[in-house]
Amino acid sequence: MRITISGTPGSGKSTVAKMLEARLGYPRVNGGDIFREEATRRSMTLNEFGMWLSEHPEWDEQLDARLMDAGRTHDDVILEGRLTGLMSKRDGLDAFRIWMTAGEPVRIDRLQKRDGGTHEEAQKRLAERAKSERDRYRKTYGLDLGDLSVYDLVVETDTTTPENVVSVILERINAPPDP
Repeated sequence: MRITISGTPGSGKSTVAKMLEARLGYPRVNGGDIFREEATRRSMTLNEFGMWLSEHPEWDEQLDARLMDAGRTHDDVILEGRLTGLMSKRDGLDAFRIWMTAGEPVRIDRLQKRDGGTHEEAQKRLAERAKSERDRYRKTYGLDLGDLSVYDLVVETDTTTPENVVSVILERINAPPDP
C-alpha cells in the first residue's frame, strides 16, 4: 500500500512517517530531505532555496518528480512531503492520503526545537516558508495546499501523541473500505 503523509511544517509528519516505516517495514521517501539536501548543496537556507525555486520552477518539478517516481516504483511505500497527497491524486497514483496539521503556536515551538534560534526567528521562518510554498505551488503546479478534499484522513496533532496518530492510521488502513 502506498501511503502519503502531507501537512504543515511542524505538524509531526516526519515523526509519524518514521514510526510507520518501523511498524510496516515500508521504505520511506522524504521530500523534505530531498529539498534540504539540495538547499545545503547550494549553500542556501530553506527559505532562500524556496525563494530561488519560485524563480526556477523546473528545479522544483525535478525534486518533486523524484518523490513521485518512488511512488510509482514501489507498491508499498511511505511518501512524505507537503505535496505528496495532492500530486499522487493528480497523477492517478493509488494511495492512502494523510494530511497532518497543528496550530501555529505548537508548530513554531516544534520548529524552534528542531531548527534552533529564538521563538521569533522560528515564527518568521514559518511565515516566510508558508507564503513562499503557497505561492510557488499554485504558480508551478496549480495546486492549492488548502484543498483537503483529496485526503483520506486529516489529523490535528496539537493535543495527541505521535503514537496515537500512528494507531489511528493503522486502524484506518486496515479497516474495510466503505460500501
